[in-house]
Amino acid sequence: RTAEEFDEVRVPGSVNVDYYASDFAARLDQLPKDVPYVVYCRSGNRSSKTMDIMADLGFSEVFDVDGGILAWNEAGLPLEN
Repeated sequence: RTAEEFDEVRVPGSVNVDYYASDFAARLDQLPKDVPYVVYCRSGNRSSKTMDIMADLGFSEVFDVDGGILAWNEAGLPLEN
């Protein structure tokens, strides 16, 4: 998500890596690859592409929030801003 989207509302405890940043893949590549990750964006489009990038980089466990933060919110799950 963009910094603006992240500042507006986010899943508690989440860390933002801006999909549109020029160093997006390089920033992902710096993360430990042997721990599970849950990725989400606004609606699910960017996060599904991120999962592909993370798989190419060798991440072992990556899960996508289907429908993004919009679906998370509709499900009544906790958010922070």
